[in-house]
Amino acid sequence: MITKNLKKLGSMGLFALGFWASVTGMTGVLTPVHATVLGEDGWEEIYNEDGIRGWRKEVPGSPMIAFRGEAIVDAHVSKVAQVLADSSRKTEWIHRCVKAQTLEEVSDLERFEYNHTAMPAILTDRDFVFHAKVELDRPKQQVRIFFQSADHPNAPKTNNVRGRLIESRYILTSMGDGSKTKALVEIHADPMGSVPKWLVNIFQKAWPKNTLTGIRKQVAKSDVQELSRLREFMAGKIKGVPDVVTSKDALKLGLLKK
Repeated sequence: MITKNLKKLGSMGLFALGFWASVTGMTGVLTPVHATVLGEDGWEEIYNEDGIRGWRKEVPGSPMIAFRGEAIVDAHVSKVAQVLADSSRKTEWIHRCVKAQTLEEVSDLERFEYNHTAMPAILTDRDFVFHAKVELDRPKQQVRIFFQSADHPNAPKTNNVRGRLIESRYILTSMGDGSKTKALVEIHADPMGSVPKWLVNIFQKAWPKNTLTGIRKQVAKSDVQELSRLREFMAGKIKGVPDVVTSKDALKLGLLKK
């Protein structure tokens, strides 16, 4: 019955950024990720400026510090989601991103992606291959995006240092009448290579602010459209579908269509 009802949503292009349980075979190998180790406890606030709050957290067993940021974005959640979904324009707003491409679309809410990050001249560039997965939650008015490093046969050969995205998530929550979105971002990553971990932690502290500032600037562009089917879903205008939609429910949902 669920699969039948989901067909009412139509076709759509994929969303972006997340991960789930173990995937094997031609799509690479992952470890479970929804059993998050970051949690809600132990976060230490490190800045509150320009409407952006930032936190840090020491993760047991890891030399890498996790970072979190939160800000209000002046746009409907369906437009913020479009910014995150569009790989072709990620170089416009992701700090130091010089290339982003989709390697495989598993479903409308799941894919594998490649990002290349430029580093200062004295350091080797980094790149990342990750598995992305999305949950849409109508009762909570949320789009939850999870992502983690993965292997994939379509990943480009690299002369860069391949970094490790240990655990990360974006949570977008519609606010009030829907004209604003609370965006929460988290990252726990290791750029690998010979750079001392303590120095990496210093530089990564700015990641939440850079990311949220980039999202704010991107949604303000007149040529960035919202995902109209996602807006309809959040408003309860698409009947006969689950309140919470994940990649495992169906392959072609249509919710992320402009």
